[in-house]
Amino acid sequence: MMHYENTLKHFAEDWKTIVSLQGRPEPPVPTISRALPPMKWVSAFVIAMQTTKSARFGITLYYVIRPEEVPVDPAPPLEENKAFSEVYGSLWDERQLRASHSHPSFKTDDKTLFQKLDEAVRSTNYVSCIEPFRAKGQGRKAYFALIKTYLGDDKWLSEITKYDNMMRNAKWKGAGNLTVEAYIAVHRNAYQHLVSASEHVAYQLPNQQTRVKQLLDGILSSDARLNAAIAMVQASNVMIADFELASAHIQPHCPVAKRNLGGKRQSAEISALEVDTGDVDIASVGVGGGKGQRTGLHLRFHTLPEYQKLGNDERKELAEWRLTPAGKAAQAAGILLRDSKKQSGKGSPKKGKISYAKVSANVKVNVKD
Repeated sequence: MMHYENTLKHFAEDWKTIVSLQGRPEPPVPTISRALPPMKWVSAFVIAMQTTKSARFGITLYYVIRPEEVPVDPAPPLEENKAFSEVYGSLWDERQLRASHSHPSFKTDDKTLFQKLDEAVRSTNYVSCIEPFRAKGQGRKAYFALIKTYLGDDKWLSEITKYDNMMRNAKWKGAGNLTVEAYIAVHRNAYQHLVSASEHVAYQLPNQQTRVKQLLDGILSSDARLNAAIAMVQASNVMIADFELASAHIQPHCPVAKRNLGGKRQSAEISALEVDTGDVDIASVGVGGGKGQRTGLHLRFHTLPEYQKLGNDERKELAEWRLTPAGKAAQAAGILLRDSKKQSGKGSPKKGKISYAKVSANVKVNVKD
């Protein structure tokens, strides 16, 4: 434990992190409401307590409401060359999960926790559940009384049944405006609810392959491209075992998303460029791209004399920008204006200006995937 190159060096880095976390602002206490019912509130409250400082340095109020009041004894063995156990994963987490409830500061932290709970339920009917513990400020007992009354095992089991059925039976037929992306979001959201519920009652979460199978089984579409994408996922040992990877592969082939676009342009396009002013500086006309990050050059159409004055780095950055949709559009618009000036027969106005020029240009820039 006192060997610097092994244990102490890692401990020093972990301790710097703990010290730095002491200075961060505390989050607001989430309150139970219609938008945040008890099922969702409990997770938000736990997260808030995990970042709310206690009276003890480097320990948050979460240690007051952790599931195990008394840590296992003896403590699990330390991870090799680390100052914490492999079971806990970090010095920070081990401090939260093993901080003693018999410490003199615990009563202070217990009362602080009660105040946080009172703030969360004060304007609701749930406040009656914590009233018996108000006199002594017993935050831990009040918290678990609230959980047992309104978030008992039956509530979590009901939650599991609801979202497990949703993942098994949700169907997407592509008949309405619901896209594959929205259908995937339904599956993703249901899984997150199952994860939350599994933290409170025993439940075996579906693995990645099961999630992908349920996702694909629910897609009932005759679209050839979408079905081809599904077949590729099913044939891939990698994608069939990765929900996010499989989702990313089939989503771009959604026929509803393409249908919803309808006649909308899917490429960067300038249908018309109208210039009708007294004096217009041709160098500034067109689609601009701001300033270059490397050289600070104005990214726009440059006349030949302007271009010849640029340095090599500026020319390089300008050339890269011209390959972008905005750059192509600006270049095309600038050329049209320049050519219209030549065709007007007025010669080359001084200072590169066009007087009362009106140009209508149709410029289309295709955007490749």
